[in-house]
Amino acid sequence: MIALIDLDSKIYQAVYRIVSFNQMREAITTYGKKGAKQWLMEEVYNEGINRLENELLKMQDHLQSIFFEEIESYELYITTCSNNFRHKIYKNYKANRKKNGYVWLIREHYKHNGAISSDTLEADDLIYDRAKELGKGKYIVVSPDKDLKTIGGYYWSYYKQNAKDKYGNVVLDEHDSKVKEYKQTEVMLISDLDASFLFYEQMLVGDKVDNISGITPITKEFKQEVKKELGLNIHCRVGVVTANKILKESKNFFITVAREYLIRNQKDMFWVNYKLLHLGSKTF
Repeated sequence: MIALIDLDSKIYQAVYRIVSFNQMREAITTYGKKGAKQWLMEEVYNEGINRLENELLKMQDHLQSIFFEEIESYELYITTCSNNFRHKIYKNYKANRKKNGYVWLIREHYKHNGAISSDTLEADDLIYDRAKELGKGKYIVVSPDKDLKTIGGYYWSYYKQNAKDKYGNVVLDEHDSKVKEYKQTEVMLISDLDASFLFYEQMLVGDKVDNISGITPITKEFKQEVKKELGLNIHCRVGVVTANKILKESKNFFITVAREYLIRNQKDMFWVNYKLLHLGSKTF
């Protein structure tokens, strides 16, 4: 069994609030603006790597304690692609995300120290390809990203939440900081059917995190026109609840979802969203 670890989220967490405003002011006073910038970069790099390495050890220990399979090795995956193929399909892909000026430091470190990356593919795509190469039962995907649930197979999220005692109170450590614990307490086994369901749910609803719209809402007038001409009662807006209802009544997810786009005159967006959401390098 090989653990395929999506490192992207952990990298962002690793560089969060390493240096305070007061520390930065002191650095400017001591080293000047140029020197303080260099000091800041070194602090972020050193502490960021230290945090991430510690988190990786904790993740591995915890995963070994809850997983009944023996994990032979761990593979790290990062997104470094400066020539992401999805931007050629849709220029506003992930355009809503705030840029972090220090994440690249940690990425560069892992890029040259064993992590797997690509100039055109994201970590999600690389993990998908590796999972398909290994085959069912030979990998576990480790990531908080719901997109990676569409691969199927063993899956564990390292997402953390506030730890609470038996009375529901948030637990604090000796420094009065909130104690965090992993939300997912067991390894999940996702069937091919469930993985496909999750993918087509995204096709209907979209993915706000990546700035993918899903089915574009229609007007009430257009809805009435479709009902009059085709005898179909369609929804103006498709959210998670509606998407689940549509898919649960489906015998073929692809045809059902394509139909929902077609009757709304959104054929082109169906293929755009399909290419944006589908993982892997060999899809198109």
